[in-house]
Amino acid sequence: MPYSAGVEREVEQSSSNTLGKYEIVREIARSNDIVYEARDPALNRRVALKELSIPPNLQGAQRRERIERFWREGKAAGRLSHPNIVTIYDVGKENDRHFIAMEFLEGQTLRDVLRAGGPLSIADARNYALQICSALGYAHSCGVVHRDIKPENVQILPGNHVKITDFGIARLTDEPSITKDGEVFGTPSYMSPEQVAGGDIDARSDIFSLGVLLYEMLAGEKPFAGDTVVTITYNITNSEPPIPPGVPDWMTAIVHKAMAKDREARYASVDAMAEDLTNEMSPSGFAAPQAGIPSPFGAPSDTQQMPIPPAGPYGAPDPTTGGRAISAPDPFAQAPAPQPVTPPSAPKPVMTAETRNFLGILFVSLAFAGMLIFAIWAVNLAYRNFVTASTSESASRYYEQGAALYEKGDIDGAVRQWEQAMRVSPDSQYAQRARDGVYAVGVQRANSYYRGSQLMELEQQAESLVKLDAEKPEGHFYLGLVYQRSGDIERAKAEYNQARAYGGNDSYGQTARVFLAQIYMEEGARHEREGNPQAAIAAYEEAAKIGDSQTIEVAKQRISDLMRTSWQ
Repeated sequence: MPYSAGVEREVEQSSSNTLGKYEIVREIARSNDIVYEARDPALNRRVALKELSIPPNLQGAQRRERIERFWREGKAAGRLSHPNIVTIYDVGKENDRHFIAMEFLEGQTLRDVLRAGGPLSIADARNYALQICSALGYAHSCGVVHRDIKPENVQILPGNHVKITDFGIARLTDEPSITKDGEVFGTPSYMSPEQVAGGDIDARSDIFSLGVLLYEMLAGEKPFAGDTVVTITYNITNSEPPIPPGVPDWMTAIVHKAMAKDREARYASVDAMAEDLTNEMSPSGFAAPQAGIPSPFGAPSDTQQMPIPPAGPYGAPDPTTGGRAISAPDPFAQAPAPQPVTPPSAPKPVMTAETRNFLGILFVSLAFAGMLIFAIWAVNLAYRNFVTASTSESASRYYEQGAALYEKGDIDGAVRQWEQAMRVSPDSQYAQRARDGVYAVGVQRANSYYRGSQLMELEQQAESLVKLDAEKPEGHFYLGLVYQRSGDIERAKAEYNQARAYGGNDSYGQTARVFLAQIYMEEGARHEREGNPQAAIAAYEEAAKIGDSQTIEVAKQRISDLMRTSWQ
């Protein structure tokens, strides 16, 4: 949150209009915390005074962690002295009120600039990006990773001077992390793939966020959009954004290198990115993606051409024969003599009057039963629709509260709110959105448990994913990993096959295929060692059906060798 003369609201008179040694003038912003315009009487200096706001229901360890993060913000920004970073003057506490005093910034946020004017010129975007590079390069050299680079945290001062603000979730690389495994902090649209996955964070995560920011300055819109957090985070990890129109190739290449999914492929430092921006040159060895990047969901398949039927006598297919050739009748042929026709005999009755009466009663009974069943179904449907409509508003509130908590980095709180939305109105659209949010968090946590080799936690999380939506691949994939690691190969096969069936060509479906092929290759090798060539061949054949090109080549070679040996 920038600390500038934005929305003004006079502070109501209370028992005290001071905080520490600072005299409060007015409230200027309120989000996670409260920001005031204040005055330092000792120096007669105008300051922005940020006060920690703690929800009343936050107690125990969560309250302590919230306070620790606030002090870390002051510590992170306080160790930095750079013309493009907001200056921290003081960090203090008065009774139970915690505060940070910092320089008062004029101007407006980059978000306000983009909302008012849309895409920036190449020159302005480059200028702002270079100043941000300078600030981040200095911060990284001091062991500070910002982790929340976004337009709201970039202040544009008069004269187009840039200041980075809000180090509220910064990572101090030379101190132990207070972020638990699997916890995700940041703003979804600007998070790096490793942030989305809850993985380790370093300076290259800030470079990814800066790439997203630079893209938005050039295009006037975010590169990874979506109606839900799930869609946004999926696009971050799986899709490439379209090339902004009118942007030179060198700038496009810089943006896409900064936003590389694999952080090893990104710029190693913001200084290297700044060098390319200064020289207006494409990164060495990195080509900008071409226009028309396919959607992660695939493009429509080409329309298959129907076979063209044979032409009729004038070049068009005969509509009466489906294209088959027929011979024309001879107009001069003698018509055959008509044959005498014997009138049919009177038909015998197929059923008696008693049978007809019985069937009539049966049909009436069935019709009545059908009408009764339909009426029950219609009443039940109407009741469910009524319940959904009457509870949808509550679900909407829970969903929005969860989304707001997710934006703030309170993942556990977000999940609790989304689960409430699912409980109060399970058939509403908000419950479905909440379910998607809970599922996305579950996938992030499962990935974190896998990276940390926490098999017990991974199994529990994967089972929760399958319970939440059994027709998605992620839960089955992670269960397959658990069973494979624990030696339960048959169950691993079953889960990998489920992941393949539901995942198709997405990353989880494809990875499940690779892991399943590896299992079959290992089975084949084991059967070879045990002297069972037929079982080995069968296993290698299964691997050749689903493996990648290298696996297929190796499997076919083993099959060839075994068959040649068996003939000798």
